[in-house]
Formats: sequence, C-alpha cells, structure tokens
Amino acid sequence: MLTSTPLANAAQWFAAQLNKSDGAEVKRRFLRWHAGDTGMPYCDEDPLFVQAVNVSRTGWTLPELLWRARLVALDERTLWECLDAHMVARRLLDVIDPWNEQLAVKLAWYFVEEQQRTESSSASSCALWTALEEYAAATIKPHDTLALTGTCSTPTALRDAEHSQCVTVTDAWSDKVSFIPMKSGSDYSEGSLRCTAPVPSRGTLLQVPRSAMFFVGSLLQYCSLGRAIAAEPSLRGLLENEEAMLALCLVYERFVEGLDRSHWGRLLGHCPERYPTIPTAWELGDLAELDGLDMLDDILAKRNQLHNFAEQIQNSLLPLLHRALSTLNGTTAATPSLADMSAAFAWEHLVWAQSTFDSRAFTLNVDGAVVMALVPLADMVNHSNRTDVLVRKVEPSGGPFIMQVGAALTAADVGRELWMSYGPLQNWELLQHYGFVLGPDNVHDKLPFPLALPAEAGTAESESGDAKAAPAPFSCEEGTASDWDGRRLALMRRYALCLPRRCWIPHSGVPPAALLALLRMQLAHANEFDIMESRRYGPFEPLSPSTELAVVSLVKRTVACVVESFPTTLAEDEATLAELHGGNGCRLGDDDEPTRNYVLCVQLRVGLKRIASRCLEWCALHC
Repeated sequence: MLTSTPLANAAQWFAAQLNKSDGAEVKRRFLRWHAGDTGMPYCDEDPLFVQAVNVSRTGWTLPELLWRARLVALDERTLWECLDAHMVARRLLDVIDPWNEQLAVKLAWYFVEEQQRTESSSASSCALWTALEEYAAATIKPHDTLALTGTCSTPTALRDAEHSQCVTVTDAWSDKVSFIPMKSGSDYSEGSLRCTAPVPSRGTLLQVPRSAMFFVGSLLQYCSLGRAIAAEPSLRGLLENEEAMLALCLVYERFVEGLDRSHWGRLLGHCPERYPTIPTAWELGDLAELDGLDMLDDILAKRNQLHNFAEQIQNSLLPLLHRALSTLNGTTAATPSLADMSAAFAWEHLVWAQSTFDSRAFTLNVDGAVVMALVPLADMVNHSNRTDVLVRKVEPSGGPFIMQVGAALTAADVGRELWMSYGPLQNWELLQHYGFVLGPDNVHDKLPFPLALPAEAGTAESESGDAKAAPAPFSCEEGTASDWDGRRLALMRRYALCLPRRCWIPHSGVPPAALLALLRMQLAHANEFDIMESRRYGPFEPLSPSTELAVVSLVKRTVACVVESFPTTLAEDEATLAELHGGNGCRLGDDDEPTRNYVLCVQLRVGLKRIASRCLEWCALHC
C-alpha cells in the first residue's frame, strides 16, 4: 500500500492529466454526480477520488488504475458514446475500444513510473508494474498473425515467401527488426516489419536519426528546393503552407534528384511507385461505388484541390522555383531545365506525393512544434487495432525518432510481423487515406445517424450552469417555440449531448445513451420536461412507456431509411464478397485494379449495413 505523500502527489498528477484531456469539464461533472450517487467525497483537487485509494485496504490495484486512465484517455467522440448515468460506475470498468485501451495502458505506465520515482520502487508499485505488463500482453498486443484486409487476406504461402525475403537492419537504427521489401512489380505491396529479437516492455524497437526524417525542418537543410524556397523572398510564403512545401519537395527529391542522388534515397526506395487503392487516384467509375457516403465529397474536394495546385505550379510557380534553384546553384547549367521540372511536377506525381503523405506520414512533436513527417523504416509498420508499438516520439534538442513497444516482445514473437495502431480509424478513413479496410467488421466503424443538431448546443454548459438560450431544430408540443427550444438547448448543454456535433450508431449496433437522450427530448410530452430537468441524469433516464416506444420507433425508421439509401442489400453484398474470395485465398491478381477497388467499396458497405442490422435487432427487442 502506498504512503500518503505519494498518494497526494497521485491526486495532483491525475487532476493535471484530467485537466489536459478532451472534455475535461464534462468528465468532472459526471464524476461529481457519481460522488453524489455513492457518497464519495469530491473535490476539484482530487476529482478522480485518488484519496479513496489511500483509505482502502488494497491500495492501488490495476482495475482502480485503469478505470481512471480510461476516463482521462477518452476523446470527445468516445466520451459522447460513453455518456450515461452509469458511465463512471460501470462503463469505465471494462475495455471501451482498442484505441482507448492502448492510451489508458500508456497513461497507466506513466503513472507507475511517476510513482516509482517518488517511492524508490516500492513493492506495491513494482507489483503494479508487473500486473500492467501482463495485462498489456493479454489485451493490447497482437495475438495472431494478422494481415491487412484490403481486397483479400494474404495467403499463408505468400506470407511464408515474404518471410524468406526479410532484410535485416544492420546499422544503428535497430537490431530488433527486419523488413520485408515491396514485392517487385506489384503495386499492391508496401512491405512490412518483422521482429528479430526480444524487446522488454516499454523498450526501444528502433530509432531513426532526425537527419533521415522528411519534414520541413530537414528540407531546409538537405533539400535544394527547400533551401531555394527559403532563400527567395517571393517564395517564402510557401514555408507557412506545410502540406504544399512537403509535396513540392517530395516530388522534387523523387522525380528530379532521383533515388541515387537524394538525401532521402532510403526513404524513397521504400515508397510504392503507385497507390492504386487510395481513392484520390481512382477513375470516376470506381468512385461511383462510394455514392451515398460522405467520404466521396471529401475525396472529390481533395482531387479538385490537387488539380488547382497542379495548375498553379505549371502556370506560375515553376518559373519562380527554377529561378530560385539557379540562384542557389550559382548557375543555370547546374539546375534542371524548366521542361524537366515541368514533367517532374505532373499531376500523377502530385497525386503520388499526396498519397505518400496520407498513408505513411506521422504527426510528431519536434522540439515543441507539431509537424508532419515521413520516417524511413518506421513507415513500414502496418496497421491493426491491436498494437506492438505504443510510443512514437522525437527526442528533444536534435534527438532521433524513437519507437517503443508496449507489451514485451518475447522469443515467441521473433519472426512475426510487427503492428501499430494508426488510431481509432473507421473503414472509410482507412480506405480514404491508406487504401485498405479491416474487412467488414472493424470495431471502430460507426453508422451515421442523421439528426439535425443546433450549433449552439455544441459547447457544454459551464460549471456555473450558465447557458444562453438559442433556437433548436426540434418542434414543440405546446407553449411558445422559444420556451421549448430554450429548455431543450439547456438540457443538451448540461449533459454535453452535442459534444461531437453529430450522431451515430457504434459497431455494436446499440444506440448510445446520448443519442437516446437527444431523441427523448425531441419526443417527450410537455409534462416530462419537468421530470427531466429535476433528475440528476435528466434525459439519460427513461420516461413514460409511450415516449420510450416512440424513441425506439424513431431509431428503427431512421436506420431503415439509411439502409434503403444503399443501391444493394446486405445479402447481395455478402454474396459478392463470397464469390470474389475463394476459401482463404483471393481470386484477384495485380491486373484486377478495378475489381480490387470495387471489393474495397463493397467491404465498406457491408460493415455499415451489418451495424444497421444489429441496430434493427436491438430495436426489435425494445419495441
């Protein structure tokens, strides 16, 4: 059991972490209500009841640590999904989703490290560390030999063949990994990393010198075009546009300097020549398969933006860039011709650069600045919802990029592929940015639930309870519209019901309590508003049987309408996938690009339709 002094520090530590987290004010409110439910003492200096651990017989246990870490780790989307009268008492006691659990485990490790520093490694903190190691191995570490599910699962024979092609990293970057290079002649192979030696929990998997990273800071040192832009007053505005600067310099290094001469030859050599499954480069016929999905608008907007950028480069930027390079080199003879540069900055090369950053870039804190960066070798780690890599960071003051594992890699892991979670990404996000999906059953998938929400309700009510009335989109039963709208808006703000400013049905198919609460406010009888306003958890608690039935019926009708908007049924899409996938293998070859993209779209639709099916089953049980 920990002593009182470290526990006081623990209370401060957790309070600080909570204050830095998304939706901190909302989390504090629900913690305060939980204290009222249970009789626990609450204070702003100890909002997570750390002192309760001080008076317990057991002291810190892993469950006590993890529920607090899960709450702190909740982002706004997941917090909205968890809002409920029983959020603190029940929901946080179990795994919420793989991404939140990884963040919670990482936060728990930081906490135990802090405790060990203040306690000189007491027996209790050492025991907690051991329990956390075992838990991480069981919960967040990949267990099986996973494969990216793009258009098909990779056949075992192919994986074995790839394993024989492993290239060991023999330099100072790492002695723990080897990489499988891209398959020659295939546009659908991007390589991967394999474990070659055990790594202790929280140990370093690899480190890459900062000079090998591709980000704006390194461009100003090692890229001729980057230096030329920085030196030319008329072009310095590009330094403020990170994406444009990165795209210009990446195209220059790849298609002007070339692999042999570029400072980033190793990085460029690991990048695919094409990204045929990323929709930015799809033909319009393939894009038509995304009709009805919001992502199509995003893709078309990005294509239009790239077209405009390409025209700007060809029509106005190229002469300026050519002149700046000539000035930097001291002679035109040492500078690529304007015609060669025009060919290098072709539309398809800009699409390649954009796709490279979409699918391989890290967002990193480099000496206090948040930047986009390409990191050779590290960018070959493939995605899964379970992860080997828990920390990716750049050490300060010119230090290297470092990847650290979470759970230990043991002798049993040697030879298997290493994985990293890119985040709580839905299949549409994976397809749009990375060109693959995790099959039709990605646990992070969500079915959009169309419900108009007032913009004024997006900000949670302050601790003082202040909330300005504003029009809401719901009709009223009686009384003036402004009266009912104001009361609805006050409830939305008090319970943070519009926190993410949109609604959805999660992968489980069970409507979130926050969505049901919003619908209760829309469908409640006049006399039920007094009831909602008088209760601690307001619209989270059921109303009359007739109102509850109306809520379920509205969910059912809305989800049914969403399903009907698709051109095919779930059964038809599943039959299509079964026809294209034979056994455990895949019937598609490298020349089946249109069919591959079609299958990706079908898998995306199947995932959404399965969520809808589960939701309709829930409605049938609650009607």
